[in-house]
Amino acid sequence: MKKTAQPSQVAATLVWFFYAVIVVSLAVTLSWALYSQSNYGYRFWYQQLDIAQHIQIYGPQNRFKSGFEQLPPEQHWKAFEQIRDAVHNSGTGLADIEYQPPGKNARPLLHNAEVQHLQDVADFIDAGRVLFWVLLLLWLPLAWLCVWLKPPPMRWRLGITVFTVGAVLAWLLIAGPTQVFYQFHLWIFPADHQWFFYWQDSLMSTLMKAPVLFGGIAAVIVLGALLLTPAIYWLGLWGVRRFAPGLRL
Repeated sequence: MKKTAQPSQVAATLVWFFYAVIVVSLAVTLSWALYSQSNYGYRFWYQQLDIAQHIQIYGPQNRFKSGFEQLPPEQHWKAFEQIRDAVHNSGTGLADIEYQPPGKNARPLLHNAEVQHLQDVADFIDAGRVLFWVLLLLWLPLAWLCVWLKPPPMRWRLGITVFTVGAVLAWLLIAGPTQVFYQFHLWIFPADHQWFFYWQDSLMSTLMKAPVLFGGIAAVIVLGALLLTPAIYWLGLWGVRRFAPGLRL
């Protein structure tokens, strides 16, 4: 009887690499989703980044809106939460978000360019939800292939991991976090849509002390992803071995 040829080491390495990419992507999207449930820790960052003082400085300089700096911190927190709720609900209600300075009429928080940008953010989040389910569908089949083909040697896996992580860190160090943040905006959002706003032109940007706040949020999401990645990685492999005992180990 003719012996079946063993799968090549290259195929096993490619399968493992794609499995690892899917695991990391799942960890990032899941960490993002979980953190969003706590309003991205805005009250904590509001204090740590001294956003109240930032609003006091740039609120009066705004060329489109006035009186935002007169609101108490609770109203700033509420404004951020309303934006968060809207972008996580396909952008519904963005144009209806209002604030009311003491003794004055309520007025829209966002101008048209801000609404358009936040709608782009909402579309991106919706796409992220679809991506999450696609990745989840691929997770166990690729885990099954990893077990069936057998993972590549540990030195290969470590080499690939160090090279990939090193390349990302080198990009961050050379370009700087702000430029990386801007580059992602260029890749993600439509070219003819405004995404950069000066603090003097945007209560949205002032409220978020952009991009400083996003650095803190990103750090928490990355930390969560680092904790989730090994759990998702080993859970997939354990599940396949547990429920498909006939596979070669």
